[in-house]
Amino acid sequence: GPAAAGAGPAAAGAGPAAAGAGTSGGVAGAGTGAGETLSSVLVPEPDGPVPAHVVSALLERVALDTTLPPRGDVAIGADGSWRMAALTGSYGKPEACYIGATARRRARDRRIEQLRADLSLVQAALDELTDAWDEVTGRQRQLQAEAGRLPGHDAVDAARHRADKQAARVEAAQESLTAAAAGVAEAEGHAADMLRALAELCAGHGLPTDPGALDAVARAVGELVAAADRWLHAHATAHREREVAAMHEGAAGEARAAARDACDQAAQARDVAVELAARLEAVELAVGTGYEQVLEHLAAARGEQESLRDRLARLGDTLVRLSTRKGALDTARTRDAAERDAAVAERDAVGQHVRALAAGFLPKDAGLVLAPGAADGVKATLELARAVAARWASLPHEPRHVAEAQSRLMETLHTTRDVLTRHADAELVDDGQVRVLSASVGGLRVGAAGLLEAVTAERDSSRDDITASEHDLFDTTLTGDTRRHLAARIRQAGALVDAMNARLDLVRTASDVAVRLTWQVDPALPPSTRTARELLLKDPVHLSEQDRAALHAFFRERIETARAANTATSWEQQLTEVFDYTAWHQFVVKVDRSRGAGWEVLTRKLHGALSGGEKAIALHLPLFAAIAAHYEAVPEAPRLILLDEVFVGVDAANRGQVFALLSALDLDLVLTSDHEWCTYAELDGIAVHQLVAGDGDGDAAVTSVRFTWDGRSLHADADTDTGAAQAAP
Repeated sequence: GPAAAGAGPAAAGAGPAAAGAGTSGGVAGAGTGAGETLSSVLVPEPDGPVPAHVVSALLERVALDTTLPPRGDVAIGADGSWRMAALTGSYGKPEACYIGATARRRARDRRIEQLRADLSLVQAALDELTDAWDEVTGRQRQLQAEAGRLPGHDAVDAARHRADKQAARVEAAQESLTAAAAGVAEAEGHAADMLRALAELCAGHGLPTDPGALDAVARAVGELVAAADRWLHAHATAHREREVAAMHEGAAGEARAAARDACDQAAQARDVAVELAARLEAVELAVGTGYEQVLEHLAAARGEQESLRDRLARLGDTLVRLSTRKGALDTARTRDAAERDAAVAERDAVGQHVRALAAGFLPKDAGLVLAPGAADGVKATLELARAVAARWASLPHEPRHVAEAQSRLMETLHTTRDVLTRHADAELVDDGQVRVLSASVGGLRVGAAGLLEAVTAERDSSRDDITASEHDLFDTTLTGDTRRHLAARIRQAGALVDAMNARLDLVRTASDVAVRLTWQVDPALPPSTRTARELLLKDPVHLSEQDRAALHAFFRERIETARAANTATSWEQQLTEVFDYTAWHQFVVKVDRSRGAGWEVLTRKLHGALSGGEKAIALHLPLFAAIAAHYEAVPEAPRLILLDEVFVGVDAANRGQVFALLSALDLDLVLTSDHEWCTYAELDGIAVHQLVAGDGDGDAAVTSVRFTWDGRSLHADADTDTGAAQAAP
């Protein structure tokens, strides 16, 4: 039966009595008559703390003889042997310690002498400790004086602070170095991409790929650009000079015409002056009565002449200003015309670029659906650009945002290039303004959307191929050894649970509470799990096409779940997870309290409503059943179960039933307890080891006394008793 070890009720050590046993000292020859008790050799003290009649009644219940008498549950022999129910033993002492006033006085005197000796030892130890304390106090004062003479820790703290700062700087430098290394690696990848793009571009334009030759070409192109810039500048300067010269030439012609008009006016004025002078002369000759009128006309003519001269001067200034304004306007008109031509050329170039992008991969990659010829013409191109801007109006498009997007695209392309190498050759094509992702798939150049469609089509095609193969594999699996193995294991587990419940049904508490286990499909799993379990238990011959499709769908879902969890490192481990039927099930503990409610699931609330013994039963029995089920996998292995302070709060009747269940489950029980002796009729055999310590006389030895329960009575092991007697104080 199960083995047991534990500390039971206290008992004296067994063995032959020593000479002069204290329990019967001085009366070894008495009590030899039949039916004698301790009252025949011992009398109670009249002034004792316990009433004399109580002590007398107790002494009369203890049988006495020269050797251990066979009668009575409590007996004692004059040789030191004794019996207490099923416990027996013997003991001896040189003299009595507790029976008799003289013995107690001698014991008190010995105890006083022992205490005086102990006090002497304690005083000596106290003196030694006082001396040590004085020495320690002196050393403490000396250490305090020496510590006061020690230099401060400011320099050390400052040095430690500097060291911490240097360590922080080193750590920061290390982080910068790591970041720089990552940047270098990224730059190297970018440089490799640029070199490949450079090679393609040079091959397309017939240029060399050697850096030196490219530098020479770049210098020549730079010189050509500089010469073209100088020529354009000189041409523009000459054009402006010609315009200024033409303007000045026009102004000079107008000035000459104005001068001719002024000369004509001056000639007319001279003619008028001559005529007036003749008239003046005629008047002077006449010297008539209208002389004063002639003078007035002459003064008016002179004033009119001055006014005409001022007007002529102002007209000349106005003519000069208008000529200058005309030249400036002509220059502005020429410049505006040049800027207009440049803007038109730039618009045409941008429109051409937009139309080229619209005809490429970008619209499809961006999800835009363009009608054929949607970007033909300037107005159509402008409308297309406005529609694109309106669709992504909130999308950040600053240069830094574009740079970040390009960086993310490069990183994504770099990380996926190894995976895509087997399917397509992806690259970023830079036309000087935008970078477009394209890939070569089957010899055709496609964009990101085309690459996605090609990869998706390839995946779907391969999935169809795999699905067909999987159907064949599933059919083979679900009709072969795997199905039979799964079905057998599920049935075996169900039979094991039924056997456990059959044994558990035999155990009920005093309040008629029983426990059982239910092995069911986890309700948290999809309903298809229960259906698949039922179909696995059916004969494959009786499976319909709908049943096979349901099984296929179930195992496909299990495979996808295992693949998504990514907890398996190999295909074999994934299959193990897929066919792990234990993950489909769960154990549920149910309790029947005989109240008409039937079997109830043991929840936290229901467990709290049970008594202490019922709680112990409800917790222990399912664990015993689970351990037994675990050992079923290895029948030849030991079936150990270790328990400490076993079955606290469980009544004796239920403990016997629990031990019967442990015996029926064939579990090898090892337990410890300070009260449990396992003396139940349900157990056909168990070994009990009682730990026995010294009685306080100075010997702290601990030994073990072995007893055996055979299902009817408890027997002491004689060999163990001898050893115990030798080790006992």
